[in-house]
Amino acid sequence: MSKETTIKIAAVVLGSWMICAAVPLFAHHSFQSTFDIDKPVRIEGKVIQVKWGNPHASFDVTVDNGAGKANWRVELPSPNAVIRGGWNRNSISVGGTVTVGGYAAKSGERLVGATVITVNATGQTLAIPTEQSWKRPERSDQRYDASDPVQLIGKVVSVERVNPIPSVHITVVSPIGILQDWIVGTVSTSTLDQVGWTESTLVPGDVIQVNGIGSRDGARRVFALKVVVVEKGGKALALPVALLNSTPLIP
Repeated sequence: MSKETTIKIAAVVLGSWMICAAVPLFAHHSFQSTFDIDKPVRIEGKVIQVKWGNPHASFDVTVDNGAGKANWRVELPSPNAVIRGGWNRNSISVGGTVTVGGYAAKSGERLVGATVITVNATGQTLAIPTEQSWKRPERSDQRYDASDPVQLIGKVVSVERVNPIPSVHITVVSPIGILQDWIVGTVSTSTLDQVGWTESTLVPGDVIQVNGIGSRDGARRVFALKVVVVEKGGKALALPVALLNSTPLIP
């Protein structure tokens, strides 16, 4: 998938991401066995059905992408996990409109593994960490291209501190005003700890500048060599804060 054709169902205006809480990983089946973490999806639609049961809660939405309506299923963790995240079975109501960010099903069906859900009427947002298994981008790895420098400025949607390679999901406004989802891979969690980047250092809603190297397959994925926070709490920082400044790991 090219950087210009990442799945995009509906444009979403960047707003204030009010995070209720993070909830545990998807249980029962491996998130990565079902969903493709190289294919971020963002949809907006009207809820037509909510299923509150184990092993996964889910809900269905009708999406109108301009070419017609289609029904999508959004998969969540277990109901108990959702409750621990601050939501309950009444947080999403039939007839309400929601915006969902997540990853496409590998099967090609209209199924999204949700990572962030916003109820449009209230602005209430639930962030869901996902199970990811990134390879460490060493010299033998072909995931990134050192000859393809990438610079991005985007708003943080979620931060995944998972080994071996943590990542940050951001939304970026393209030069023509279209929202794009990007995945930013970083150095290992132990290295982040060494440079003082803790779990609370970067949160949804922060705006960061990323300098790194692009994906060899053209996906909207970048390995970060430098990460700088330029906005926190909706306010631009007079002195941007550098979180990471790595030497290239790929020749």
